[in-house]
Amino acid sequence: MRKIRIISISIISLMILLVLIYILVRPNPDIVSVSLISETSETTYTDNDSIRIFNDAIRTVKKVRGAVDVGPPTYRMNVTYADTQVVKFSLYLDFKTKSGFLIKDSNSEKMLKLKDRSSKELTDLLSKVSIK
Repeated sequence: MRKIRIISISIISLMILLVLIYILVRPNPDIVSVSLISETSETTYTDNDSIRIFNDAIRTVKKVRGAVDVGPPTYRMNVTYADTQVVKFSLYLDFKTKSGFLIKDSNSEKMLKLKDRSSKELTDLLSKVSIK
């Protein structure tokens, strides 16, 4: 009887551990497309290289402390995921310094700074297309 109790507790503990691991390490949903809207045009990216750049940029942002007080964004950005969820951002890029940040429309009080590598890749990608 004692062995059965130990085995059942072990199995329950293992199941709880697996659920926690899944919750903490579950894969991010796949991005299907990214639409950028500027004052003059709209461009949608669906190719793998562009999606990778946007995905890396979104995944590696750092929250910036303090109040957000910025002007109009360089682009409005709509990110569509495989589960059809659309997340809207304001994207601010400086093409000279190759730096930038995001503000998620659903939480406009937090600025998300793009890492230097992500900013450079985004400005290089967007420089190829004349939507500035």
